[in-house]
Amino acid sequence: MNTTAEPAPRRRAHGLNREKILDACLRLAEGSAADALSFRKIGKELGADPTALYRHFSDKDELLLALADRVLAMGLDGYQPGENWKVSLEDLLRRARACFLRYPSVATLAALRVTSQEGELEFVESMLGVLKLAGFDSADAARIHRVCADFMLAWTGFSAGLLLLGEKSTEDDKAWVRSYAKIPPGDYPLAVAAVTIMAEVQDEENFAFALELLIAGIATRLG
Repeated sequence: MNTTAEPAPRRRAHGLNREKILDACLRLAEGSAADALSFRKIGKELGADPTALYRHFSDKDELLLALADRVLAMGLDGYQPGENWKVSLEDLLRRARACFLRYPSVATLAALRVTSQEGELEFVESMLGVLKLAGFDSADAARIHRVCADFMLAWTGFSAGLLLLGEKSTEDDKAWVRSYAKIPPGDYPLAVAAVTIMAEVQDEENFAFALELLIAGIATRLG
């Protein structure tokens, strides 16, 4: 009698499309697992063989860029520029950051890549519109946009990394204070005196203060 198990038949994903795949990726990316977006996990979430994804995305890179663009577009949902350009600029940057941080594994990717898709184009157009409203010429507006976008993406990618680290991030701050406590105060008096205050600053508080300084600097340049 042949007792060899027959291989399980491949599951066919009926009605699968790009939007459903991205929806599944978002559900997975809300967690703090660094490998949340493996094709195996995405396929399992969809109840489909992972190879089915290749019918809709040429490779994982294409899927992740589409996902990053989707998240950025979600952040812009409901955004309306106001008469105060500084308030509008801050709102735009905070919206994008907040949405990315809902999906940490997507945020770490978005900090390093260009999607060149609708969500990104809408974000660029919106920020340039705010800077035009402020009175900047095209060249200055382009440069300031680059600074603001890079600032938001880099800081958000860093923040997402902290979320993925979880408790390890808190332990690092404690280790920072403990290690400085062993240093003779006379050698580095300013650093030793300030370390407790620096370590107690929360990431969101730090971002808010940095954003305040950035916008104040932009306003000074406007003159």
